[in-house]
Amino acid sequence: MAVLYNIEPLKAMELYYDGEQNGVWNGDFIKNKKQSGLEIPSPLREFLEKYAYLDINKGQVKFFHPDGIRMIHLSTDVGEVHIMAVGKAEGVGADEMFVGIDLGTRDLDIAFGEIDDEKRMIHWGPSDGITLAGLMRVMFVSTLFKSSDKFLFQDAEIDAVLKKHGAERSCIMPSGGSTQHTSINFDEENGAFLVAEYDEQGEDIAFLHVVTRKTFEQRKAERFASVSLDELNSLFETEFYGNAQHCDFSHSLDIQLEIVCRLEQAVADKLELADRYKLVGRCLWSLNRLDEAAEWYDKAGKIIKGSGDLDRLAKFYGTMASFYADTDQREKSDEMFEAELALRLEHSPDNAYDIGMIYRDKAQALEDAGGDPDRVIELCEKALEQFQKDPHDSGCKYETARVQQLRGKAKRRKKELLKNAGQ
Repeated sequence: MAVLYNIEPLKAMELYYDGEQNGVWNGDFIKNKKQSGLEIPSPLREFLEKYAYLDINKGQVKFFHPDGIRMIHLSTDVGEVHIMAVGKAEGVGADEMFVGIDLGTRDLDIAFGEIDDEKRMIHWGPSDGITLAGLMRVMFVSTLFKSSDKFLFQDAEIDAVLKKHGAERSCIMPSGGSTQHTSINFDEENGAFLVAEYDEQGEDIAFLHVVTRKTFEQRKAERFASVSLDELNSLFETEFYGNAQHCDFSHSLDIQLEIVCRLEQAVADKLELADRYKLVGRCLWSLNRLDEAAEWYDKAGKIIKGSGDLDRLAKFYGTMASFYADTDQREKSDEMFEAELALRLEHSPDNAYDIGMIYRDKAQALEDAGGDPDRVIELCEKALEQFQKDPHDSGCKYETARVQQLRGKAKRRKKELLKNAGQ
């Protein structure tokens, strides 16, 4: 293990989040480039791709989604100035200011835009040496300091602390621009950030901030130590729902288990926990860890059955019917199918869509398993009967077409089976 010196902010974010990302879809950058010729500077694009929806972009400085980024062309005494308005900042000399990048500068200097009293015009001005990298450094340090235990050292204490972490003072250099004399360093062995804050001249370390993270082994065991509960939910939704066709269920499982652990420690609402248990079960199901999946579904079922929430219970029965059908447990699947159907017919007999979907799902599962085509056709007929009770409902209308296709497929399969039987 070694000390990483003078880390660039994007690398610091990678270490802080243990490689977790939740950002803007690549297609949004392509779309904006095609529609408006918007070419976002690569450091900002990388930030938005990886961290746009994490807490680091929810503080005093917030960068816009590419759809909200605009070009501002200003005529000045020194010629044309091209500002890319990329975000907003609070507490920078005013209640709220716009953040821009001066594209004509080598280091991508930051400009701030202040709205006039009548809120009709934005007056842009320089930031006195703050660069894009420097602003990202401030964003990172602010997030780091707020989320972790921080210890402050100065004067003679600094050398002793650096020695303890195996860091060489001569290797630490101020960076970030003429007004931002800081340096971010990372002790890999102890998992600690060492943030050196220099004096006004940028010549000597005035303060050393040590942010104690987990040890290296602890961080390996607790991958989400730096990630808030809101961020975990966002990460899960992005992977599980947003990437549904190519979902990494192993990663989704890790995230959801961490969420469950935190909610259990906080003594969260039992029905919320039941929903989480079902999601854990779904991930395990997709990973073919069926015994474990059944255990989590059982935990969810006990809560739901005792809640008195009949709609939630009906949905749970439907989930279990699909689970058992997919795992070749036909009797249990039929039992859950009948339980869901009985509950719906008794407590919501006018809910044509949900009742129709019960028949449709059962028909689909049976067809996928190569079951009796006559039974598939019968279930399709029952589903269509329900959907036709509410033909103007968009869901019923859509499912009617799907069930008709499914019925046609079963009829063709029946015809083929009869043909083969006669040979």
